[in-house]
Amino acid sequence: MTPLGADLDAFWSGLVTGTDGISMIERFPVDDLRVGRGGEIKKLRPLPHTRHTGCRATQLLLAAAQDLLARAVISAVPERVAVVLGTALGGVEQLERALARGGRPRHAVGALYDSPAHALAHRLGARGPVLTVGTACAAGATALGIGADLLRADAVDVVIAGGYDGLCRFVMRGFDALRSLTRERVRPFDRRRSGLLLGEAAALVLMTRDDGKGGPKLGRLLGHASASDGSHIAAPDPNGRGLEFAVRAALDEAAVTPADVDFVSAHGTGTPLNDRIEAEVLRRTLGRRASAIPVNSIKGALGHSMGAAAALEAIMCLLASREGVVPHTLGLEEPDPACDLDHVVGSPRATRPRVSLSTSLGFGGCNAALVLEGAET
Repeated sequence: MTPLGADLDAFWSGLVTGTDGISMIERFPVDDLRVGRGGEIKKLRPLPHTRHTGCRATQLLLAAAQDLLARAVISAVPERVAVVLGTALGGVEQLERALARGGRPRHAVGALYDSPAHALAHRLGARGPVLTVGTACAAGATALGIGADLLRADAVDVVIAGGYDGLCRFVMRGFDALRSLTRERVRPFDRRRSGLLLGEAAALVLMTRDDGKGGPKLGRLLGHASASDGSHIAAPDPNGRGLEFAVRAALDEAAVTPADVDFVSAHGTGTPLNDRIEAEVLRRTLGRRASAIPVNSIKGALGHSMGAAAALEAIMCLLASREGVVPHTLGLEEPDPACDLDHVVGSPRATRPRVSLSTSLGFGGCNAALVLEGAET
C-alpha cells in the first residue's frame, strides 16, 4: 500500500514508469510548515466486513494484508503464525488525535506502539508471536531479519513480516523543525540534493522456511544483519561504521562475496550527508565491484516511508529479479561525484539481478542490511 497505488502491481508499475507519488498533503493542515508535501496515500479502499479499523497505521496495514492474502495462502496452524512489523511511529497519529482539543483520551489506547501489529494479527487469525520492531527507518529490514530468525529456530512455520508508517502532523512538524525536508524535489545522490520528503506506506511479505516445494515465491532472504553506531540522535555516523558492519555481516551470513552481488537498493534519502556516507560504505564493502553494480533509490518516487521503506525496497529487489528490470532513481539527473556509483538514471535498466543487497539507516544510529535472491524464472 503506497502512494503509487493500492496493491503490488500498482507499486511496481509506478516505479518502472517513473510515476511521482509526491504531492501536497491534504489530510491535515500544513500551512504553518516550511514544507507541506509528501508521499500521501489519497484514498484507501473500504475493507470488507470491517466497521472500525482503528488508526491510520492500522488501516494501511489491513489494506496491505488484503492484497497479500489475494496472492498467498497462510498454510499453518494459527499458533505457528507470527507477525513481525517494523515501524518508526506506531499508532502515533491516534495519540495525536486523542489528546487534541475535543479528542477522547481513552482512544489513546489505540496509539500503543504495538496496537497496529496486534490488529493485523487479529485480522489474520495469527496466534503466534506478535512483535513490533522500533529501529527507526531501518525497522522494516530488521523485522524481516527477525522473521527469518524465528523460522530458523523452528519457533513458527509462517511469518507475516514487513513495515508501516503513516503521515501525521506530529512527524511532519518534527522533520520540519530539523530542517531535513526539502522544498524542492527529492534527488537521491544528485549533486543538487537538498533533503528528503516523508511518505506513508505499508508493505508485507509472507515468509516460510525454504522446503523446496512448489508454489508462488518471490525469492529468498539469504542473509541479514543489524548494527548500531549511536553516534548522534538524528545524523548518521560520519564514517558509516554501523552500516559497514551490517553490510559485511549480512554478506557473510548469506555466504556471498561482492562478486556475487548484482544490484544494490540503497537507502538513498536525498540528504547531503546520508547519501555521501552510504556511497562511501558501499565502495568500501564492495570494492572494485561498487562501480559496476546498478544502484537505485525509490525514495524519489515515494518519499521516505520510514518503517515501511526497507520492506518496500526488499520487495522491489525481488520484483526486479522476476521482471528483469531495475527501476531508475526518480529525481537523480546529475550524479554527485562524491557518490560515485553505477546509478540507474533516467529510465529503468534491463537486467535480471540474481542477488541483491538492500541497505537501511535510521535515527539513533540504527543500521540494517539484507541480502536477497530472486526466485528462478
